[in-house]
Amino acid sequence: MTLESPDGSVGAEFELDSDGRPTLAVRSAGTVVVEPSPLGLRTFETSFVNDLSVESRERRTTEVAYETPAGKRRRHRFVANEETVTLATADGSVVRIDLRVSNDGVAYRYRLPGSGHVVVTGEESAFRLPEGASAWLMPFEKKHEEVWRSTSAIEAAGRYSFPSLFEVDGRWVLLTEAGVDGRYVASRVTVGKDDTSFRVQFPDSERHRMATEPSHVSTTRPLATPWRVAVVGDLSAVVESNLVADVVDAPSYGTDPCRIEDRSWIRPGRVAWSWWSDGASPGDLDIQRAYVEYAGDRGWEYVLVDAGWSEEWMPDLVHYATERGVDVLVWSRWSDLDTEAKRMARLPRWKSWGVAGVKVDYMNSDSQRMMAFYDDLAAATADHELLLNVHGSITPKGLRRRWPHLLTYEGVYGAENYHPVPQTIPPEHNVILPFTRNVIGPMDYTPVTFSAETRTTTVGHELALAVVFESGLQHFADDIESYRRRPSAEEFLEAVPAAWDAMRFVGGYPGAEATIARRSGERWFLGSITAGEGRTVEVPCEFLDANRSYRVALYRDDETGESIAREEREVADDDAFAVLVPDDGGFAAILRPVDRT
Repeated sequence: MTLESPDGSVGAEFELDSDGRPTLAVRSAGTVVVEPSPLGLRTFETSFVNDLSVESRERRTTEVAYETPAGKRRRHRFVANEETVTLATADGSVVRIDLRVSNDGVAYRYRLPGSGHVVVTGEESAFRLPEGASAWLMPFEKKHEEVWRSTSAIEAAGRYSFPSLFEVDGRWVLLTEAGVDGRYVASRVTVGKDDTSFRVQFPDSERHRMATEPSHVSTTRPLATPWRVAVVGDLSAVVESNLVADVVDAPSYGTDPCRIEDRSWIRPGRVAWSWWSDGASPGDLDIQRAYVEYAGDRGWEYVLVDAGWSEEWMPDLVHYATERGVDVLVWSRWSDLDTEAKRMARLPRWKSWGVAGVKVDYMNSDSQRMMAFYDDLAAATADHELLLNVHGSITPKGLRRRWPHLLTYEGVYGAENYHPVPQTIPPEHNVILPFTRNVIGPMDYTPVTFSAETRTTTVGHELALAVVFESGLQHFADDIESYRRRPSAEEFLEAVPAAWDAMRFVGGYPGAEATIARRSGERWFLGSITAGEGRTVEVPCEFLDANRSYRVALYRDDETGESIAREEREVADDDAFAVLVPDDGGFAAILRPVDRT
């Protein structure tokens, strides 16, 4: 059985082999990017892995439109062809597999009908890549904060976090999961030596500290598992995809998954943050006032006060910030909010001060217990109209569809890792992230750190991260003086927003170059970063509106290598412009329309 996308470019081939084992293969533009791979679910009572038969099939087309306050774009439209295959065991037990195929990928999940308690002990789910596939992977780590590596599918033995990226004969596939909540666990993938089957694996049991056996899922029927997702296409299709959020459903199939009716209070924005440059500064009221003043002068929407703030002066700081048009976000350890009693003791009090949101830290777990905590935390912060930023966290699973105030996640090896010295961040890592981690959702990398002692990237590269990396709360991490010493960079950071109406992949390749354009209103913002030797980056302007001229303000490395030079030029949609960048360099630009023919 083959199910194709609406435009016919993507196909999913679902089969039962001679042993009654379900398999799934995926093709993109005629190229097989995922070879026939096993599907299946195991429960304590029943194994839905082999000796299965097809009981029924039901096809349909789904089309939905929705909006989010932040992301690659605000307005979304998702169209997919679907099939539900009902499989039965010899004794009549039933599992349903929902398969969705859109123009940018394939997703499937399992559903167990009925009622009562059920224990899921594991999945047979895997993605088998062709042996010649190139791979970009992040080794598994409980905070999902490791340096990305370039390898091949056949040489990739080990455990890896979602997502995982592969190239197969010029076509691309990004593997991940979507819709994880407190009824399940977050997973990772494992692959054996001389194997190319990337198998979905549950997290290790947390029953005791030395546990190595996988955990189980304890839940109730009817159960819909998270989606297993393959984003496929050319490189632009992968980078621009919103499939991870698109496939997320409400618990009641076919209804709007968003849990927040009035979203007017959810405001993305740029954030001043003192902790990165001075870890003791969150405990100093005078320093926090200085960051409030700087944010107000720049027009930034928020200040984040990280670990160490005091309840004695926080209400005064919020009042001081409000007078200057700045809202305050506060840091919290997750264990201070892990019960309803703790949440009710703290969240209403913070809200009464005028706090706008919370950064919650140190979850460091993919367990079902922790997924339930995310559910409870999202609901509680929404009830109090507090924005949410999670650190030491899972990677995004599309839950901004349900909880649009969840504006960003960490789950990335970001600028925090410049501390303590002498750690650094490989430029290649930065240039892999737009093709991998940032595809699946917002990323709190905390960019634009000019003063990092161990950085090997240029200041132009650092400035461009404000556009290349998407986050609904974009934390500019450096200290005030580092920005003041670079007035052209300051000018750019005053203009660049944190929410977008559209985005386009302009050019690049994982680990070498990433050039991204994002639109806010009529203005386009461009960021380009490179790794390796200096080069000339060509920027085709096809993403611009036709029949319009645009004034380009270009922000690039100056001759000293320590500051930003600004220059202007004019372009149209049928033009291109070239920028010479140094080793591990980059640049940013603002393109403003100047007339209409």
